[in-house]
Amino acid sequence: MVDVTLEVRTVLAADAGVAALTGSRIYGERDVPPPGYKPSDGGAICVKVRGGSLDYASAWVGASMQMKCYGEDEVAANDVYLATVDALHDYRSWPLRHAAVEVAGQTLEEPGSLWPFVLCFFRVQVVKE
Repeated sequence: MVDVTLEVRTVLAADAGVAALTGSRIYGERDVPPPGYKPSDGGAICVKVRGGSLDYASAWVGASMQMKCYGEDEVAANDVYLATVDALHDYRSWPLRHAAVEVAGQTLEEPGSLWPFVLCFFRVQVVKE
């Protein structure tokens, strides 16, 4: 089985626009950034698989990915979201064969911390190496 979250995080971390806004703050399989993070640290992305399927003798993994893009305010969170879309939408390479926006971003606020974030979803296909 391929680690879909790792493949998506690798693509995001390698993108100059995303890296400029988030540094190394791209977290896998989390609903919120880890303890100690504060929006004033800079942008962050939480990437999480929300479901999917195996095809072609388990060689292809199709998954729906939840992304939560954080920033110091709503504008900064939207900047992280737009950089994420620029990096992933219509992405094609190996082993991440394709990524596309599934549901466009919506600006929200975390109930407890009041951190602003943009929630969006991507559909990805990853090939097992």
